[in-house]
Amino acid sequence: MMAGTFLGYERENGDVGVRNWVGIVSIMDNTNPITRAVCNAVQGTLPITTLFVRGQYGRDLEITYNTIAGMARNPNIASVVLIGLEGQTTEEIARRIRPSGKRIEMVTVQDMEGGTIGAVADATRKSARLAIAASGLRRKQFPASMLRIGVECGGSDTTSGLSCNPTIGRMSDRLVDDGGTIIISETSEFFGAEHLFAQRAADPEVRQKFLDRVTGLEREAMSIGMDIRGTNPTPDNIRGGLTTIEEKALGAMVKSGSSPLVGVLDYGEAPVRKGLHFLAAPAPAVENMTAMAAAGCQMIFFGTGVGNPIGNMVSPTVKVSGNVNTLRKMPENIDFDVTDILEKGSAVAPIGDRLYDFALQVASGTRTTSEVLDQRETAISRFGATI
Repeated sequence: MMAGTFLGYERENGDVGVRNWVGIVSIMDNTNPITRAVCNAVQGTLPITTLFVRGQYGRDLEITYNTIAGMARNPNIASVVLIGLEGQTTEEIARRIRPSGKRIEMVTVQDMEGGTIGAVADATRKSARLAIAASGLRRKQFPASMLRIGVECGGSDTTSGLSCNPTIGRMSDRLVDDGGTIIISETSEFFGAEHLFAQRAADPEVRQKFLDRVTGLEREAMSIGMDIRGTNPTPDNIRGGLTTIEEKALGAMVKSGSSPLVGVLDYGEAPVRKGLHFLAAPAPAVENMTAMAAAGCQMIFFGTGVGNPIGNMVSPTVKVSGNVNTLRKMPENIDFDVTDILEKGSAVAPIGDRLYDFALQVASGTRTTSEVLDQRETAISRFGATI
């Protein structure tokens, strides 16, 4: 098959965006209202918010800093306005973004005349200038090898592992064959099937690193006496016919296709080579997609059985479903229908090839349901207590 191409926006560091937003970034939760006010005033901007930072420390704070900066570095962001309470914390984020070559403007509330009113006014002026500059960029043709796609599932049921997830897996193989990058995550979703996925590791080091992440999380849960039954599979998974975590894992991991596993990433870490990677991050959709966006995924493909409408703020999220009831009840939240696999006995491969073509269309500007309906959210996982 011929390698695919798409129309994207070239960045200063050689990355290619599939969207062209100015990122308005809250450095901590107390500046979120200012960020939202600016985005309401300036078209072409995107709010990147957080719920903590103040009082975080150690590894937990470092991960949060890196994740906020990672979302701002995402290729879909053309330039950035950082909105902070004070200068030192704001600079912590700015220095992590600068290597990307993006233009950065900063607003710190405590340094402004007029408090939040002055901060909104200053940030609005700066954002408007950046939005006008970004609008001058034009899409160019690029090979699919420039794409980095995250694969996710949520609201899973028996149809997920039989239809939408294998279809996403076919798309994943097509992208890797074309020289692109796939990132699969949700560490706990591999419980019970990790040994099968580990067999696909490109070398013993990658294999052991993957197993360490999965078994480490399992040991951590067991060390505090946690019984994950009822937590994973979730109640909606169980209603959908998934009875054990092993059953869920077998269906979830097929989203990755059949390519070799070439790398293992920690929360929000970006890959340095092409191919299939595993990202160690919590399974809940919003947290997981936030980590994927921080890892530089330009898009996320999300398989859902009983339905899950949420998308990521930075990475356009494509909802894929093979459950005919879900397509009937919430068609406005599904981007790609694969119900023919179970309803008509259609083969996965040709439908997966059509999904790959659709991925290139979305990369070229076709908008997703979660974008159009603004069903998008950000949540950075916590790894420690707040002081």
